[in-house]
Parts: sequence; structure tokens; C-alpha cells
Amino acid sequence: MSEGFKLPGSSYEELIKIIKAYSTSKVGVPMSLDAVAQTTGMDKTVVSRNNGFLVQLGFISDGNKKSPTQVGNDLGRAYTNKMNEEVARIWHETIEKDEFLSRMLSAVRIRNGMEKASFTNHILYSSGSITNNTTRTGANTIIEVFKVASLINETDGKISSINNSASAESAINHNPTETISSIPPEQLKHDSDIRKNGINISININIEAKVDDLDSLPEKVKALTRSLQERE
Repeated sequence: MSEGFKLPGSSYEELIKIIKAYSTSKVGVPMSLDAVAQTTGMDKTVVSRNNGFLVQLGFISDGNKKSPTQVGNDLGRAYTNKMNEEVARIWHETIEKDEFLSRMLSAVRIRNGMEKASFTNHILYSSGSITNNTTRTGANTIIEVFKVASLINETDGKISSINNSASAESAINHNPTETISSIPPEQLKHDSDIRKNGINISININIEAKVDDLDSLPEKVKALTRSLQERE
């Protein structure tokens, strides 16, 4: 069924150059097509055929002269400064808010994975695009964006969903204290203060944990502090 979704008109690498170029302007300040083309070193037609996609996702404003939005500016600067976690976070949040892109991911989950060629064709058909080299490239760019957002994996030409893992990692990156333990930092500090022979001994413990260890970490910390207190 045709959805009328505008696919990117270039490869992932070219799309990122355009996003970075727009971010050289201030939020809300229009940037001419000539200026963006000159900054990217690409032809104006290449920039132009990607603008529809960027407008749809809210990275740039609509109109004759496009201007970066706050989220578009943030994404471009994150790419420029090689802030990979921030890049993944922005894409992840943008995809979740977009109905078309969310449904493309749902297609992968419902089918427990898809061949890359089938997924590309599904994106093309669902977007209502005429199939040609440009639109096929655009569909593959969507797949690359999903990878960067840590929403899918590609192994031997097979696309599979990793949304649950990505959500967990995203939560850890942005709420490290809350996800590592339900014990308040003040309580941890209190538990690790041990009185020995009239002398207060303060012990600082740095803990490195993998994602899989987070569920059991609070109890392990409590057990450790109890063990230290029992040795008084």
C-alpha cells in the first residue's frame, strides 16, 4: 500500500554530509540550496532530492530556504564531533516518533527477521516510491540508519531486530545511576562507612558491570557491604 513517504535520495554517507552542512547554520536561520551544496561539495540536485526526507523527520524546516531545527542541528553537530552515542540516541528517538519508520521495524519483528533484499523491497513498496536506482539507494540508506540507531543487525544478508537491547543500552547511557542500582548513592556511602577500633574507615568501591549483570548488581552490593560490616 502506498504511504507517500519520501525516501532519502542518496547513500547514507551523502545524507550525513548534508545533515552536517545544515548544522553549520544556527537553528531557524535559513540556508540556501547553493550554500548547502557548496558546503557538502555536492551538486544542488543531490542536496535537493534529500530535503524531503529531512523535512519529514523534522531535521530541517520546510520552505524555499531550509533552516536547521534544534534536533537537526544537534544531530549534525553530533556527527561532526563523532559523538556516536548521541547520534544513535537522536536517530532512535526520531524513528520511534515516525509512523512509517516504526512500521518498517515492526515488519522485521513480526517476521522474526528478513532478507536484506526483501526488506529493501518492502520499504520501497510501502513508501509508494517508483523503483529505480535512486529510490533503491534511499531504501538501503534507511536500513543503514536503523543500524546506526542500534535497532537492527545485519548478518550474512539477514536483517534482525535488536530493539530490546538498544532500549536497554539507551537507558544506561542516559540514566547510569538509576539503571545500575536501585540503592540511593547516599545509602551506598553509608553502608560502606565502617567503624573499626574507634576509627571511621571510608571505603570507596568502583564497580564495572555489563548490561547482563544489572539485575543482580543491587543484591551483590548489599551483600558486599554486609560482609564488610560483619568483620568489625
